[in-house]
Amino acid sequence: MRSAQDITLKSVSLPEFGLPGSLPELSDAVYRGRFEKTLDMMRKEKLDCLLVYGDREHYANFEYLSGFDLRFEEGLLVLSAAGEACYILGTECLPLAATTRIPARAELYQGFSLPSQPIDMLRPLSDILESCGLKKGCRTGVVGWKLMAPRWAGRDAFDVPSFIVRAAEKTVGAENLLNVTDFFIHPDYGLRVLNTADDIAYFEYGAAWASIGLIDMLDGLKTGLSELEASRMMRIGAMTENSHPLTVAGEGNDAGMVYPSNRKLELGGRFNCSLGLRGGLSCRTGYLAYSEADLPEDRRDYLDVLAKPYYAAVVTWYESMRIGTNCGDVYDRIEAVLPKAQYHWQLNTGHYIANEEWLSSPFETGSPVDIRSGMCLQMDFIPGIDGYAGANCEDGVAIADETLRAEIQARFPEVWARMVKRRRFMTDVLNIRLPDEVLPLSNLAALYRPYMLNKDMALAVR
Repeated sequence: MRSAQDITLKSVSLPEFGLPGSLPELSDAVYRGRFEKTLDMMRKEKLDCLLVYGDREHYANFEYLSGFDLRFEEGLLVLSAAGEACYILGTECLPLAATTRIPARAELYQGFSLPSQPIDMLRPLSDILESCGLKKGCRTGVVGWKLMAPRWAGRDAFDVPSFIVRAAEKTVGAENLLNVTDFFIHPDYGLRVLNTADDIAYFEYGAAWASIGLIDMLDGLKTGLSELEASRMMRIGAMTENSHPLTVAGEGNDAGMVYPSNRKLELGGRFNCSLGLRGGLSCRTGYLAYSEADLPEDRRDYLDVLAKPYYAAVVTWYESMRIGTNCGDVYDRIEAVLPKAQYHWQLNTGHYIANEEWLSSPFETGSPVDIRSGMCLQMDFIPGIDGYAGANCEDGVAIADETLRAEIQARFPEVWARMVKRRRFMTDVLNIRLPDEVLPLSNLAALYRPYMLNKDMALAVR
């Protein structure tokens, strides 16, 4: 474990890691593999049918199988244990079924359409479910997006709209309907927790571009800009965001995830910014300052009070990412370096990343989960001490054993080259003892400039 005494502020130049070119394509074989794993899970759990729910914000479990996400509306993927699939979609999503990556037919349910759109062909949802193969007595799993069961609610509690649940209960019987979202996202056994080389290359594209967008904004920061003006510097095209983007200055930080406003960036003020795309998020928090001389006089001890202890915990986290390390032990190490009672962080000490910014998390006290090859993990814990700016340098990594690393290198050489350059920066410049299995997904990984107007100075290990 590291301590604040191990951390120093020094001159650091961020090298060029290269820009991702074309988005890696996920092949039909990738989706077929996911489809087969899902069918295997259904058979193991003796499920006759599976209902996978999605909407505009909660689409990732749906997209994992279908290859497309949902615009505007809710949707259902109905899957039988025999491998027959059917989409139930609203008016504007129905054409997307033609892009499916698994064999499936589609049914229109106008009840999923937007308010006041035509319902001239509206059929009862229970009738459509029957046409997709559901019937009385079918043991049917429902996949939503929250990890309710078995963690804090029973399998008879659902996080999908009640009108869908009622229709499914009418069709199969309430006693045959159960929440199985955990089969997809549980930190230990969820189907989506372990990723292939294809997945990692796909996620690296989004994580890299998110960090590039944030770098562009950070390098352009200056006092006098408004939050809105600063936010425009990190736009990187019409890529899908996986979280709420942030550019928040001054007292706006107290409100958390607010939209940018006309509030001006002031010398010595606090600043928080983030950008997340499919595959990863980068976030930075600190002071709009060149040095401690720009801070309020009673906050000039910020480095010693908060930034250095935080960065010691960040380094401890990265250095702990070894295959076989227990995630509960990682949580305890962060607690030892950065005690929660003193530094007031509230959430886990990291989490899984995928298409969504937070899939679930294996990092908690007493976790039974060990770090495994194929995991994609976000370094994410946010301390705070009253009166001071926070501290955050959040980014993601993939964990890959020797076999998986060799596959990435062979099949995705440009992705591999960027990962190797990031590793060298972390080990040779920031002096982090990075395990061989850690592949940084972000161009900003572990780079933390607590004085955010000073582009030359960053924290590092002595």
